[in-house]
Amino acid sequence: MEELISLQNPWWKNKEEIYNDDKIKIALSKENPLKYGFEKKNKIIIGPRQVGKTTYLKLAILELIEKGINPRNIMYFSCDLLKDYREIIDVLKAFEQLSRGERFIFLDEVTFVDRWERAIKFFLDSPMSRGATIYITGSTSAGLKRESFPGRPIKVEPFLPLSFKKVAILTTPSLESILDSLKTPSTPLEAYENALKLYPYFDEIMSAFYFYLSSGGYPRAVYELLEGEIGTDTYEMIYNATIFDVTKLRRSERIALSIILGILKRYGDRISLTSLAKELEIGSHTTVRDYLKLFEELFIGRSYFQAELNSFIPLLRKERKFYFTDPLIVETFSRRFGFSVDTPKKVEGVVGEHLKRSFETYFFYGSREVDFITPQFGVEVKWQNRVRGSDFPRVGVKNKLLLSKKDIEFIENRNLAVIPAPLFLLQLP
Repeated sequence: MEELISLQNPWWKNKEEIYNDDKIKIALSKENPLKYGFEKKNKIIIGPRQVGKTTYLKLAILELIEKGINPRNIMYFSCDLLKDYREIIDVLKAFEQLSRGERFIFLDEVTFVDRWERAIKFFLDSPMSRGATIYITGSTSAGLKRESFPGRPIKVEPFLPLSFKKVAILTTPSLESILDSLKTPSTPLEAYENALKLYPYFDEIMSAFYFYLSSGGYPRAVYELLEGEIGTDTYEMIYNATIFDVTKLRRSERIALSIILGILKRYGDRISLTSLAKELEIGSHTTVRDYLKLFEELFIGRSYFQAELNSFIPLLRKERKFYFTDPLIVETFSRRFGFSVDTPKKVEGVVGEHLKRSFETYFFYGSREVDFITPQFGVEVKWQNRVRGSDFPRVGVKNKLLLSKKDIEFIENRNLAVIPAPLFLLQLP
């Protein structure tokens, strides 16, 4: 085990070797590189494959080495080849014997190791954790609940594809200062006033948004598109990473692809599990439900449930909507199936994902439908050349946002802000 650990940590022999790491070389070669800060806190970092988690760990290691931490007290270990939690414990014990003083542990892709949580609980409860900071990454939240480590000093954090705001700053760095000056809105009027501050930059923002609809928030795709175009290898990478994880969890590739195609064909529409199962000739609606849950655990997409306007209690047995978490996932599977999703529906999915990251988010369906409802806002998306205040359904929503393609106004008597969708997305934290 010691030899395998040593192979993954070449900076133990020469601290300059960190600069020869492939992830570090690619990250530092960018004109406008992504920046991550290291926090001295135990973390479990969960997000989809190929979103940059390993690069994040390597940049944290670089930061520690540049701050003068003894390189032999910093261990990176990829857990892909480990079988069960006992082997994780063996790695941790071996590192403790090889190091002295304050230690920093980076375990990569741990969540497919059988019963990995037992190893982390053992570590946190043992003397090995004294003077140690541990970062853990994984690609699935399956079995991981908010209280998986009760009373233990470790925090679970999502690591998702970049938001539109982060991509806009990468493509147009001049936007960063104006975006930093905005406060997260709590009323339609505040959202409208923020949009007015952004409106002088409308052309640049729209250009960045169309860029984002193509690149999504996967760093590799963003940088490739900045340099010209997204390579076919990148789409293949996203496809393979998704299907690899599905099969690794012993699920059917055929059923997964059938359901993904079914979602694409009715993207943004209300779907019934029973009707989807019948159409796709899948045995039971429970199979469809289980695969949609799997997609959420792998961060491929999210279910949006109906809810009552006042109570916000989700109506789990009613029809739901399902959107993929990133435009690049939509494009990857659209290319695979030769089926394109209309831009207004893509925009709707982007809005839903960004709302989900900030608020508890559902949709409302009664005499009229509202695309998204949160405790803060009701949000209707109309990506079209001309919108009117009447496009927001007259239902019992107090704070109303109508997200347009270009129109902007505030209708005081309805407490309704009409705002271009990209100008609203840039206001979210």
